Amino acid sequence: MSTLPFEIIEDILRRLPVRSLKRLRAVAKSWCFLIDSSNFVKLHLRQSLISNSHRNLIIGGLGVYSVDLDSPEKAQVIKPPFYYKSVDAISNSCNGIVLVMSEPPVMWNPFSMDYKALPECGADYPAEPLSYSRTTFGFGYDSTNDDYKVVRIVEFRNERSHVWMHSEAMIYGLKSNRWRRLEHFSYPLPFLRGHWRVHVNGALHTLVAESDNQFTVKIMAFSVENEGHYVVAMPQGVQIKGVDMSLDVIDGCLSLVCAYRSRVVIWVMKDYGVKESWTKLLSISPPAIEQGDFLKPLVYSREGDKILLNCSDKKLVWYDLSLRTVENVLVDGMPFVFYAEPCVETLVSPNGSTTVEKHGQEKKRGKKIIKNKRDDFLSEGFKLVL
Repeated sequence: MSTLPFEIIEDILRRLPVRSLKRLRAVAKSWCFLIDSSNFVKLHLRQSLISNSHRNLIIGGLGVYSVDLDSPEKAQVIKPPFYYKSVDAISNSCNGIVLVMSEPPVMWNPFSMDYKALPECGADYPAEPLSYSRTTFGFGYDSTNDDYKVVRIVEFRNERSHVWMHSEAMIYGLKSNRWRRLEHFSYPLPFLRGHWRVHVNGALHTLVAESDNQFTVKIMAFSVENEGHYVVAMPQGVQIKGVDMSLDVIDGCLSLVCAYRSRVVIWVMKDYGVKESWTKLLSISPPAIEQGDFLKPLVYSREGDKILLNCSDKKLVWYDLSLRTVENVLVDGMPFVFYAEPCVETLVSPNGSTTVEKHGQEKKRGKKIIKNKRDDFLSEGFKLVL
């Protein structure tokens, strides 16, 4: 009888899916302590990103579902452990956490089922004559401060012309657990299809038409890290007039979808912020897709030779980048109308707590405990017969 070294045990565990790890917490106290530790949570996330594993789609529509991208045969029903009004109000994913735009908004990990209801915003906006308002949320990750942030934009528009008048903005930080007012949010968010989901490189992105020229469009970005606005260059020579355009994210890269009358072209910015790095990913037209289909790129295949596309929220297809062919993805249990967001399974908790923090222990002491408990860990948990 022989036991494995602690480092190998840890390496094995960090490759497992969240559901398995949740069950394995009951094996022993030392296992529970390890899996709940902030260091292991980060190792598990990093391993999943590097190996391109534990990838899922969060499907909304008539309920909330998850689809395992390694075996997308069936949609699994997810029942959120909190009340919410609308199932189509789930944001993009940041390290496995999504934002549910309910009242109040909720940060939620749909795989660990951890969640946190945000405090009331408490913003009091002045009444605008002859106007109406609409509220938009953006969700992003501040890697500099290891913080998750929510941006709440209330836009005021003329009730007759629908022209944007001004915006009121608030930002919430998970670490501080409070809202703050943002100044000088000086542009509208007119091109959104639902919510402000395009989060790349620590910034939220949207397409904005120039106020003096509706045929000139620019990409505006808002950094959740330094809370500043800036312009991202468009691809060289992209036609604007008569084109339905949208922004998306594919494999961590900003993408631009241009829907012309007879074809759809998708561009990808390979090197963020470098105009010359815009690359035409694909150009697709009927009969590969239906006339008028609106495409949303979701993920690459594990081998990188295909890309999964959402076609007008009605079906999923794999597009072969070399052969330029499409293959329908048939998923049992999918709603007939849906939206889809890529999401990686993680142990990241919006509560921001670990076993060490729950018991009020310092991080240094926590590391010492893990080291001292290695013998117990091996004797209680993972033994192999060699």
